[in-house]
Amino acid sequence: MTDASITTAIDGDTCVIRFDGDIRHTLAHGFDRFLDRMFDAGAVERVIVDLTGTTNIDSTMLGLMARLASDLRDRHGRRPLLFSPNADINELLDSLCLDECFVRCDELPSIGPGSVLPEGIASDEEHARLILDAHRLLARMNEGNRALFESVIDALERELPQR
Repeated sequence: MTDASITTAIDGDTCVIRFDGDIRHTLAHGFDRFLDRMFDAGAVERVIVDLTGTTNIDSTMLGLMARLASDLRDRHGRRPLLFSPNADINELLDSLCLDECFVRCDELPSIGPGSVLPEGIASDEEHARLILDAHRLLARMNEGNRALFESVIDALERELPQR
């Protein structure tokens, strides 16, 4: 069990997502399902991502953040707001061009309590496919990301047919 969580709150057409702790692929399935439900419902038009309590984010979860930004842009023509006061996290986001997918803001809007997302239960194959899809999203963002994640994508693609 990891000392990390993703908390969400929806108020009208706005969703606030808060990442706390060391955000890793073990949280990916629950977050991916949440994004599916949120976008399928069609009510959310604005998203705020709060990384105040985030100490680290792995590449799978960064890929899902890219998915969030891409889906919001495709459906509503806007970018999510991102509140991230941690210089190390910002450097990571910038290095993968995620700073181009979000609008950074200096102050987090006041929100009420939210619901903690469950980790979710996925088969090994579902989990591997989710990790592969997240890395493909990151690789499509630019040539630098493609080169960075090419070997990870190739390894996952070779492994998946064997399952």
